[in-house]
Amino acid sequence: MEWLLMLLAILNDLRAHLRASLSDIEVDLFPDHPASYRFIHPKAAVLIGYIGADYDKPHDTHAIVQTRRLNFSITIFGRGVHHDAGAIAKMERVRLALAGHRPVHCNKIHLVSECYLSQDGGAWQYELKISTETQSVEAVQADNRPRLTQVHERRQGEALNPNLTKLGE
Repeated sequence: MEWLLMLLAILNDLRAHLRASLSDIEVDLFPDHPASYRFIHPKAAVLIGYIGADYDKPHDTHAIVQTRRLNFSITIFGRGVHHDAGAIAKMERVRLALAGHRPVHCNKIHLVSECYLSQDGGAWQYELKISTETQSVEAVQADNRPRLTQVHERRQGEALNPNLTKLGE
């Protein structure tokens, strides 16, 4: 479950960063029930969603270590489209705020794509896809094999240690 906590920390970092950068816009995580979401903010809204991850081939250095590429969808809602307070201008502000930001546990964010999603009654939606990398490391189990606790040194010509016995005796 530690990976889930890490992912939630990254999502919360993105939300906090966008809220600080875009104080006049509603910023939140994608809702549990997207169909029930209503864009009611007077200016604009931004929803952050996790859309999955891709993994590089593993590096096996006793534990499996892989680069984990995290992908996020940023949905921008705006009232109107072709003016300074429209959806396109809001998308540009989001893009500028996120490009190069380094979320907790990750490398810097880079942009993947952006596109128009829909328009309904003057409310326009655009999507910005972003990506960042982190490391996925195997949770290694404790090694419970017997440990070497004592070493008896014997030089050539010395008698055997009387405390030692042959295996099987």
